[in-house]
Amino acid sequence: MDDGRPDGLLQAAIAHHAAGRAEEAEIAYRAVLAARPGHPGALHLLGVLALHHGRPAVAAQLIGESIRRDPGNPASFSSLAGALRQLGQPGKARAGACLALALDPCLPDGLGTLADILSEQGEHGAAADVLGRMLVLSPWSTEPRLKHAHALLHAGRNEEAVETLMTLLGMTPLSVAGYTNLGVALRRLGRVEEAMAAYRSALGFSSGEPGTLNNLGITHQDLGRYEEAAACFRRSIAVQPDGAHAHLNLGLVARDEMRVDESIALTRRAAILEPALAEAHTALGHGLLIKGELREGFAEYEWRSRMPDFPSPRRDFASPVWDGSPLAGRTLLVHDEQGVGDTIMFARYAALLQTHGARVFLDCNGQLVRLLSSMPGIAGVVPRYDPPPPHDVHVALASLPHMLRATLYTIPAPFAYLRAEPDLVESWRARLGPKIGLRVGLVWAGNPEFKGDGLRSPGLAAFRPLLDLPGVSVFGLQKGAGRRDLDRCGPLPAGFVDLGADIADFADTAAIMENLDLIVSSCTGPAHLAGALGRPVWTVLPFAPDWRWLEHGVCTPWYPTMRLFRQERRGDWSAVMSRLCAVLEGLGG
Repeated sequence: MDDGRPDGLLQAAIAHHAAGRAEEAEIAYRAVLAARPGHPGALHLLGVLALHHGRPAVAAQLIGESIRRDPGNPASFSSLAGALRQLGQPGKARAGACLALALDPCLPDGLGTLADILSEQGEHGAAADVLGRMLVLSPWSTEPRLKHAHALLHAGRNEEAVETLMTLLGMTPLSVAGYTNLGVALRRLGRVEEAMAAYRSALGFSSGEPGTLNNLGITHQDLGRYEEAAACFRRSIAVQPDGAHAHLNLGLVARDEMRVDESIALTRRAAILEPALAEAHTALGHGLLIKGELREGFAEYEWRSRMPDFPSPRRDFASPVWDGSPLAGRTLLVHDEQGVGDTIMFARYAALLQTHGARVFLDCNGQLVRLLSSMPGIAGVVPRYDPPPPHDVHVALASLPHMLRATLYTIPAPFAYLRAEPDLVESWRARLGPKIGLRVGLVWAGNPEFKGDGLRSPGLAAFRPLLDLPGVSVFGLQKGAGRRDLDRCGPLPAGFVDLGADIADFADTAAIMENLDLIVSSCTGPAHLAGALGRPVWTVLPFAPDWRWLEHGVCTPWYPTMRLFRQERRGDWSAVMSRLCAVLEGLGG
């Protein structure tokens, strides 16, 4: 009961505060301060009240004054950290939370505030560790346990997330969020059927949960169950018509089924619903590019590096990014960011910049340095992560078509813009020996780390009909993980010669290609190399090919000497190989 003394007034204020009577609490806190000016407890709690009612600047001032009066109170530092966090001062907020925990390592509010700050700064692993400390102190708290699972998922610690979520579900077996997040963790671990069971459990408690429906659809999509995936995304949209992610994912299903116009409409809608959703803009870019709408497509493709799962490492250079301003008399560093195929294909634009008066250096994968060093228009080539030469501005190689306002009809496509080293060509000519029949180079697989490699890489077994053609000598040019097929495919015909083990880099591959009549390749780096050398090359494509090969056709504007062989049915390489072998036999092979 209020006895008129500061301590009694403070207790009355705290009671009002706890009961949600904000106006009465504020009056009581100010009464304490009137009776005892500078009372640190009243200043602190009045600041907390202001913080909870959306006045972080007032809160920071009051709590800061409280700390000056009583610098030993850890709760004040924790509350100040919360106010500073809301004011957009994460560095100071983090320092405040750390000071609170220095005074009391077990302070729950301090641990929670620090975890929130770390998560917002992208330090999810550190946030998970802090939340783990909270759970040791309060093992039966469910909200920190769910936050712990979120942090573990963001940090990629999926096994730990499963363990945390299983414990959470033991405590709260009806938790929709618990089952949904468990599904996310299990899917990332490749335990797809278990993930689907977790999502279905969540939907059993909340059948219209749009996020869970979306996640279940993604898992169906992983398994190639496109109808089931689309049904989930449509249900999600029906519940949440403004759900950008569901529109995006339905658009990706349409793209996988080569309903390109539908995919463009859906991904465009997703980008409108959530303008900062980089995945939507990038997917829209892919759809526009495969239709040949390069101007808008490359503009949307510029969002690629903002995606959280963008596969290329971030590059930091001291120079500014080229903004399209005049290049005359300036030195430009162009750096690659994706696979070797992209680098070879886009390198034509780097060379084109010389005509704008720029001195151009190229920073790229070390395997390409020797090959690209002889490219006209390039002043020098350096391996990725080596110290770059002095330069004025830098730009990503894949951004050049956008910067140069490329269209389908302005693609620089000379018959050949790369060349093999003459001495190396002669060396490989001697090694290959006398020419017998038609010489065909073969590449059957790409980089398995590429997300869609399982769809684009037929494997050596699929190419077996080619190996058995009479009058054809096949030379294996395969590097990397695909070479395991050599052991899996059993005895190979005498006409097959494996050269892959002796290929040092792409300069060797280029020299070998100059000694062959034809290169046959999956959609991977050597196909681009053969095209850039002007060698006859046949590229086999999956049902839903990469954007650069366009929606239809047997030719490509990127490489005049390339012929495309497309799957007519998803996963059916046998029909592709039958057509390819028939055409090859028709050439008199």
